[in-house]
This record gives sequence, structure tokens and C-alpha cells, in this order.
Amino acid sequence: MDLDIEAYAQVMAELAAGPVRAEVLARRGLDEDQWEALDTAWQARLSAALDEAEDGISPLLSAYAAAYAAAQSGRSPPISLDQFAQVTRLMQASGDVQAALARAGVTMADYVQGSQHWSRRIVEDPELERRFEAALRGR
Repeated sequence: MDLDIEAYAQVMAELAAGPVRAEVLARRGLDEDQWEALDTAWQARLSAALDEAEDGISPLLSAYAAAYAAAQSGRSPPISLDQFAQVTRLMQASGDVQAALARAGVTMADYVQGSQHWSRRIVEDPELERRFEAALRGR
């Protein structure tokens, strides 16, 4: 079995999101050995493209970066905007990251992914920024 660059990037994005690895691979009809072979082959191709890129970024690396970004942007956020604001507020108030996460019932991985998801959108969308600021104040 072979994966094109978009499918490979999609699997990588799903694995980075933290669901159970076996489930991600099973949805693609892959077992661990098949994935390892595919991943090794793609990593070698990407590394070779990086080595060959003298000026700028190679087309293969650009294609992978675009496919990975698209795969990530299509994913739902792991936590809601309100949860993101709640954890942020608790961390600002106490300075204790672990306690804030535990109190909100959010994992560190979900908070980090939520931060990546929401931070970008908050900067780009004034209404979303207003909602986030209100949630930070506990409203």
C-alpha cells in the first residue's frame, strides 16, 4: 500500500492530534508494520527533498506543508473556546498549569492543540476575540 502526500499528511495530523494510534491506522487499513514502512519511506523522501533544496523550499516540502496545514485546519478543535478561556484564566490566576488543567478537566495535549486552533482565529476574528475576552472574565 502507498499513500500520496495528502493522505500521508492527513495521517500525520491525526496522529499528532492524539487519538489512539491503532484507531488512526485502522481507519486507513494499516497495521503498525505497514505504517512504519510508509512513514520511513516518506521521511526519507522529505529528508532528501530538504537536502536537495538549495534556494528556498522544494516542491515536495511545500506540498507536504500545505497538505499538513489543510489536514490540521479541517480538524475540529479539541476543546471549546470556553474551555480554552477557562484554562487560560485559571493558569493566569494561579500560575499552576497542572492544577488549571485538572480543574477544567482538560489534558495538556488538548490545551496546546486548542491554543494553536483558537489563537489564530482570535487574532483574525474581532467577534471571536470579544467572546474570548468575555470568557476570560468569566462571563
